[in-house]
Amino acid sequence: MCLTLLFFPAFSQNISGFIKDENNNPVAFANVFVRELNTGTATDAKGYYFLSIDPGVYNLVYSSIGYQPKTIQVIISDKPLKQDMILPASNAQLNEVVVKASRKDPAYEIIQHVIDNKEKFLTQVKTARTQVYLRATEVIDVKKKKAQADKEEAEESSKEGPPLDQFAAEKKKEEERLQRINMVEMQLTLNFQYPDQYKEERTGFKAYGSKEGLFIPVFNESDFNFYQNLVYLKGISEVPVISPVSKLAVLSYKYKLEEVLVENTQVVYKIRVTPRKTGDATCKGILYINDSTWNINRLELTLEKGGLKFYDAFTIKQTYQNMGEEVWIPSRQEFIYQTKAGAKSFQGNTVWVFTDFQKDYVFPPKFFGNEVSITTKEAYERDSSYWKSARAEPLTIDQQKVIAYRDSVEAAHKTKAYLDSVETRFNKITVGEVLYHGVGFRKEATKRNIYISPLLSLINFEVIGGFRLGPYVSYFRRFENGRRLYTSASFSIGLKNTDWQGSIGFWTRYQPYRLGDVSVRAGRSFHSINSFDAYLNQLRISNYILHEHVDLFHRIELVNGLYLGTELGFHNRHSVEDYDRTSIINRVIDEDDPLVFENYQALISTVRLAYTPKQRFMSEPNQKVVLGSKFPTFSISHRRGWNGLLTSDVNFDYIELGIEQNLLLGTLGNSRYALMAGKFVNTKNLPYVDLKRFRQSDPYLYSDPLHSFQLLDTSLSATGLFLEGHYIHHFNGAMINNLPLIKKTKIRTVAGAGAMWIQQSNYRYEEVFGGIERIFKLGARRRLRLGVYGVISQTNHRAPETGYKISFDIIDTWKREWSY
Repeated sequence: MCLTLLFFPAFSQNISGFIKDENNNPVAFANVFVRELNTGTATDAKGYYFLSIDPGVYNLVYSSIGYQPKTIQVIISDKPLKQDMILPASNAQLNEVVVKASRKDPAYEIIQHVIDNKEKFLTQVKTARTQVYLRATEVIDVKKKKAQADKEEAEESSKEGPPLDQFAAEKKKEEERLQRINMVEMQLTLNFQYPDQYKEERTGFKAYGSKEGLFIPVFNESDFNFYQNLVYLKGISEVPVISPVSKLAVLSYKYKLEEVLVENTQVVYKIRVTPRKTGDATCKGILYINDSTWNINRLELTLEKGGLKFYDAFTIKQTYQNMGEEVWIPSRQEFIYQTKAGAKSFQGNTVWVFTDFQKDYVFPPKFFGNEVSITTKEAYERDSSYWKSARAEPLTIDQQKVIAYRDSVEAAHKTKAYLDSVETRFNKITVGEVLYHGVGFRKEATKRNIYISPLLSLINFEVIGGFRLGPYVSYFRRFENGRRLYTSASFSIGLKNTDWQGSIGFWTRYQPYRLGDVSVRAGRSFHSINSFDAYLNQLRISNYILHEHVDLFHRIELVNGLYLGTELGFHNRHSVEDYDRTSIINRVIDEDDPLVFENYQALISTVRLAYTPKQRFMSEPNQKVVLGSKFPTFSISHRRGWNGLLTSDVNFDYIELGIEQNLLLGTLGNSRYALMAGKFVNTKNLPYVDLKRFRQSDPYLYSDPLHSFQLLDTSLSATGLFLEGHYIHHFNGAMINNLPLIKKTKIRTVAGAGAMWIQQSNYRYEEVFGGIERIFKLGARRRLRLGVYGVISQTNHRAPETGYKISFDIIDTWKREWSY
């Protein structure tokens, strides 16, 4: 028997019992921690615990939220030990709503501790620098219907010829699969200064395939800090997300303590977060909270689908790392997103890995500013050896295959033989191009393109005289330094009046970083006096003159946010009274009389200054990418008609001031407004064509609410002072999405107003409108917003009127913003 004990250790025993409070109620999820073993367990919902342990002497610590901890010493022998414990209540006072909730689940008290301590974790890092490795991957899956797949398989098996090479077929299938995987790798240095200043220095960037559908945020615009009360997710969500640890989070969320974990001596509470009501400003998922320090250990939260702009689902995972002195920082973030379009599904994954964290880093003066990201030229030239050493997280098998495949394809596409084959294939003229699409010629090496319009587009239509016949050609070139050049020319002959018209234009971006553009355009055409007028008015003859012109335009950014635009045009203006003006339009709109005037010349200049304070931007090697600002855009413009110069007959001066801004109002939605004021300060010889005009409203169609009115029943003009203002607010589900039945319809509310005053006629106009909008998916990333609105308007010359409008708006996929 003694020999047996030498070769077999003593069997483990156990200790168990119940933990209760002073009123003999069970304490659920209480902690039982063994100091000597750095491990422990937790009680179940009935307050019962069980712990397997080797014989010996141990110190056990019993603790729970809201109770005073107790420590006892126990001796574990060769028999099971039963040890109950009574925990006295803590003297800590909690918020009433939290106290009531904590009686149901201790998670509420844990969350309250996090809320009480979160200010410390928000402010504990004043400055920092860290390295970030980013990898974004998108997998596109195409699901074919069973009937279609069976048909393709039958067609393949029925083909005559030699037996199918299974190896070649599998290789082709695998290449097709890899073609549907896109990936980007990026290495950067991230600099931070409290409270919200970020600056990225991108030192490595490599794209494998298209990056269009990948989530690659700018840190300055997407701060996923859930210690903030509201988490703004620009480009992802229409509204900011209420953090589960915001000061009033208990009003928006329910909490449940699911498990108590012990990780390397750290007690961690696993808490499920559930919205009290399904709204676009909430999220759901899991929070892991550290005991004692009351900070976030890690989280996994999914955003509500209704608030997402482009995605059908979006999940955020964060893991924090202890840097000592109770400093916990994110060490890894992962974003999982997906969307569908027809038979295609798009599964995306973006990972950030943070390394080499340097707290209290000393930055030089004025290091942080409006430039929030800079990419070096070398970043795009990194080779495979660089990425092997830079990757902070290993590649998956599929990612390794994608890189190998894309690199081989890229190498093949750079060969002269491939470029020549692409040119030959693109430059081949087909019947379809000649008839429908237009003929194009491309030079791959120099990035040149020539385009000639197809035969069908030779026929054009004008309000004056009807059908015209003529071609259109264009030339485009992109230079390695980011400069671009575009020229075009057109010519046409009227079938009814046998008159010629045409134009030639030249445009170049000569200074990409300062957005410097120059353009020259000359031609002869029928010109709309008010091209912004109601659609039906665009079909009226009285809205047109014959316009022979030469126009010069220049625009450049003088300093960040300050833009100067200048324009000089010489116009020879004629009445169209001598033209045969009849066309098929007369069947819909009665022919009206044209403007009758003697021919005259007009030399007109325009100078416009626009300034946006604190405009944020990204610097690329050959261009500047503007991100916007929290401040308004102020503008002033001066338009002058020069008398006597180059035989010019006009003489006037017009000045206009403007302010526009987009306001983010948290969970209440977002607002936009535009204010304008203008006046002709000189009207010595002011032609009718150059008056300040106000757009007549379209029947039924809703027009841009920031630059037009919805129930203005006539076109107006002004020479004296005018004041104009517009406002629109999108609630983004803030009001009605708390109603379950309404939320299912995905309808959102919108409201706005507009007003105008014209001094010379003492004309005053006001309107208010409200409506509902719904967003429809047109594809993986394209969205249509359909709206229906009710409008009430009044003037000082008529009684109030009402009307209804509908709108159609397509989201800008580049800016990820709507038109209004």
